[in-house]
Amino acid sequence: MTTIDRQAKVLPFLQLFIFLIIIIFTQYKQFTLAFTIIIGFVIFMTVTSKQNRVFIWVITAYILGYLFYLYGDRFIEEFPFPISILMIMNRCLLFFPIIFMVYVIKKFDVVLNHYWVKPNWKATISFPFIWSGFHSVSVKVFLMIAICINFAVFIPFIHFSNIELASPSFLFFLFIFSFVNAILEEILWRGILLTRMSDLAGEKAAVIFSGITFGISHIALGFSWGVCLLFALGGIFYAGITVRSGSILPAIIWHIIFNFLMILSGIIPYID
Repeated sequence: MTTIDRQAKVLPFLQLFIFLIIIIFTQYKQFTLAFTIIIGFVIFMTVTSKQNRVFIWVITAYILGYLFYLYGDRFIEEFPFPISILMIMNRCLLFFPIIFMVYVIKKFDVVLNHYWVKPNWKATISFPFIWSGFHSVSVKVFLMIAICINFAVFIPFIHFSNIELASPSFLFFLFIFSFVNAILEEILWRGILLTRMSDLAGEKAAVIFSGITFGISHIALGFSWGVCLLFALGGIFYAGITVRSGSILPAIIWHIIFNFLMILSGIIPYID
């Protein structure tokens, strides 16, 4: 194997690892370090590699979009609205990184989203390794089992939460937050980024790295590292069901229901 061949195999995974590091830095608002890594790697690839550089520019677009997300969040804090409305507006700010990445991808004239199609509900998915495991079922059955497990886990928390389910303002928050958050996060992580990672390093690496970075991206929202690692595990299965079904729709459905349960249990707080 020549040096060029080895470089061609290593560079895609190096880019994924760099994205992971950058996600950690941005969660702690270390943007100078993040941009320094990006600039250094762009120079390195310009000098040493002729590979497609679209992913590294997508990472740059993500960071810029995330900066606008943070500035937007600080701006809306001054609005005289209930906290529940501000939380929904915060989720809408995910449009910023999405728009920045879409612009870059369109400039490179590559596929934006492989998974914006009708799902193949009859495709199989295995547990616990998605492509292999001790049991395989259809995507439809897997999704139903996963949702039932989520319900079973959250029922005790929902039982002890003191939430007025009949409140119109609560129901508004429950549905709007759940749908907006799930749809935008899935477009961002299982649509755009999973597509780019898959084209860069293959579907298996894309599933793992997109899931891990998705989980870590919740640190800035106030979740602990332990909870974020659980989100990362969930993100891997969101990505897995997306890849196996060929569509982000099953992940969107699962994510919406999971958001419902998070709000009903009080883990995502409703503050009127």
